[in-house]
Amino acid sequence: MRVLADDVSTTEQKILRVQNQLLGAQAVLSRHNSVMRQAAARGTGSGSGTPAKEAAMAISPGKNTMRSQALDMMMLECTLDDRDDDEQRQRLAEANQRRRRERGDNGATHRAEMADTPARPWRNARRRSTLRRKERAQQEPKQQGSDRRTPPSDSAADAPTASRSPTSLVRQLLLHGPAFKIYSGLRARPDTYLFLFSDILVVAVRVGDAGVAVMTAPSVDINAVPASRYRVQLVIPLAPRITTLKAQREGASKRIGEDDDAEERRVVDQEERVRRACHLFEKNTSEAVLYLVKHDIIGINADTVAGFLHRCTALSRRQTGSFLGAGIMGENLHENSTSDEVEREKLFHQQTWIAYLDRCNIVGVPIDEALRSILLYFRLPQNRRSTGILLEIAALQWYVKNKEYGTVPGVYLPDSQDTAVKLVFAIMFLNSEAHNPMIREAQSEAVYHTFLNKFRASVVDDPALAGKRKGNVLRKRDQPRVVTIMEVPTDVLRAIYERVLGSRLVTCSDTYATAAEFDVDWVGEADAAALPLSDEQVERDIEDIYSDPGFRDGILFNASSDRLPAKFNIDPPAWVRVTVRIPEPDAKFALTVRVLAATADASAAEPISILPSPRLSFHASASASFVIRPQQVGYFTLHFVPEGARARYYHPIPPRSVIVEGAFMRQAVQVSWKRGDGHGNHGRHMFGLDSQSTKARWIQGLETALKATAAMSAKDILRSAEKATQALVPAPTDQTKTSDQSVSTAQLMGALGVA
Repeated sequence: MRVLADDVSTTEQKILRVQNQLLGAQAVLSRHNSVMRQAAARGTGSGSGTPAKEAAMAISPGKNTMRSQALDMMMLECTLDDRDDDEQRQRLAEANQRRRRERGDNGATHRAEMADTPARPWRNARRRSTLRRKERAQQEPKQQGSDRRTPPSDSAADAPTASRSPTSLVRQLLLHGPAFKIYSGLRARPDTYLFLFSDILVVAVRVGDAGVAVMTAPSVDINAVPASRYRVQLVIPLAPRITTLKAQREGASKRIGEDDDAEERRVVDQEERVRRACHLFEKNTSEAVLYLVKHDIIGINADTVAGFLHRCTALSRRQTGSFLGAGIMGENLHENSTSDEVEREKLFHQQTWIAYLDRCNIVGVPIDEALRSILLYFRLPQNRRSTGILLEIAALQWYVKNKEYGTVPGVYLPDSQDTAVKLVFAIMFLNSEAHNPMIREAQSEAVYHTFLNKFRASVVDDPALAGKRKGNVLRKRDQPRVVTIMEVPTDVLRAIYERVLGSRLVTCSDTYATAAEFDVDWVGEADAAALPLSDEQVERDIEDIYSDPGFRDGILFNASSDRLPAKFNIDPPAWVRVTVRIPEPDAKFALTVRVLAATADASAAEPISILPSPRLSFHASASASFVIRPQQVGYFTLHFVPEGARARYYHPIPPRSVIVEGAFMRQAVQVSWKRGDGHGNHGRHMFGLDSQSTKARWIQGLETALKATAAMSAKDILRSAEKATQALVPAPTDQTKTSDQSVSTAQLMGALGVA
């Protein structure tokens, strides 16, 4: 009897669900009746254009019939989607309750299993390597110098030495050789030459080899200095009290003066606050954002709020749409708010929405594909006016960003912003018509003609031009006449229609939302099936900076794209392999990795290769892997575009901004020092080397110089560096601006008092 009662209740639920769907379909059909009668009358008839008044586009919702109809249809579709999600959520809850009753323990066993299962923390690769080092240090006895990660020199005999006196220091040459003067991760000067003395470091440029990289091994022999002329650019004082040497680059999340344990505790606490904010976001979106601002997790500006909404995949997409829609209407404030506060609230949420759009896949793609990407990131709010404003801003932002980006083959850019706005609402209306279950397949051509006629415009031919063509005589046949033009080319509209007809524009679902996870490791070759490097190899060959996601807050808001490194190198010692995992195989879901450069350049090669293919399929397996292989230096964005009929049931993967640095950044050394100007200012110089052994020799030489000046006062070292600067870098005057300020090797050594 109990089984029979369950079957009866299930049948009643199915009947109620079918009745609700029929009511929704009737509501949709009532809206389509008048439109389809007009389309059938025009259908395949004479093809005459609609009047200009019907084709004109006005931004005001009250004056624009097409915009009003599109918003009505979207509100109906959103209502039906929300009703369907609520029913699915209720069925899931009932199924879970039924399983608990069958187990007979009311969920106690399940909670015990979850308690025994260790939580999977959102750790990035850099923190994993830190934990490995800490565990190894606990297992093995600590040795002197074991924490030093600088590789040893090839030969102890080549190590530079300096004689040190407690009161005075005889300047001598310790090391010299070529290097890269690094301006940024993308730009360096290859014709730099370094002279390391016992108290100063001289940075010069070879005059005869300007812009040419001539890399040779460093030497301690003064006779091995190349016979060139040098232009001295900088003299750096070397003293332990004022000079700091950094051989390893630190991650962006590590704060000044913070050790690994303190960083780990801070990040764990902040991640717990993020989880609390996600639960609070379900009830009150504004309170959740203020909670994160209060705990210094995000800043009180539009860009950081948009980044949180976009990166955190645990947020409800329905609540995200409600937050943006209510805020853009100024409805998130209290009742006694002033008009100025309401306007500031509207402006803040408009800027947040624009920053949110900039993170979507809207650049270099057609406008309908941009809409498809935007709709998968959030649910449209149940407010007609706010939905219209959000879509209008989306159309304008797509137009502005693509105009700045440049021409992309296959992407049509309208002549004006008004046409872009008109296209958005026409596409949304077309999406409702093309996928209406009450419209027969034979009427699909009528739907296309209705979409086409929205962009027919009637204009009056200029009679003055006609008179000039006929010898300034206006004849009867040259009277003003009305002609029909297309605001958007017909082939562009046809392509949009076929893409929308082939795949419906849908919003994401919160019921069956599944978040994909990324696993990042390193492989020795650009092959997705290659064996990963061991932990020892990663720690030895991969610097921490190339394993760090690079977020300054140190928090990973998701388990997918936030795990990717923020920096890559054009000549890496190993390749980054990413494995994307979903709960189970899905033949109706796929991902395409799209690489977007800063500007469009059709002649440039592919900036980053995704091997073996940028399209990831999950029809036979629940995981798919790809290898990231940089090809160009610069800033790029990785977009993960979902495809397939079940794309709306997966949380959209946020894009990842990365930088591909030059090869000179792999072996970089940074020297910083306090300037003797009395204001506490600091100087910094970073130079790159061509090999690990060369870097080891330079670090050893710099450490030798710092030990040699340990007994001297900082004032004496600064005074010595200032004298060397005056001797080698004369102040520019009107006479010396155009003269040659370079010196030979003998002149340089003589000015510094080195024999």
